[in-house]
Amino acid sequence: MPVTTFASMILAVIAASGMTVWAIAEFGVIKVLPGLIALGLLARWGLTHVPGDDEPA
Repeated sequence: MPVTTFASMILAVIAASGMTVWAIAEFGVIKVLPGLIALGLLARWGLTHVPGDDEPA
């Protein structure tokens, strides 16, 4: 993995955590938590295993 990609990934995680803390402080946990759960489920769905072309379905 190139250094710039790794650095961008680290900065994205830091920015996302900062935005999460800001949103919780601004709007409260009750309003932010459903969005965080939805993002987590979307990420879980997006990272599921997809069989290759040469594997049987």
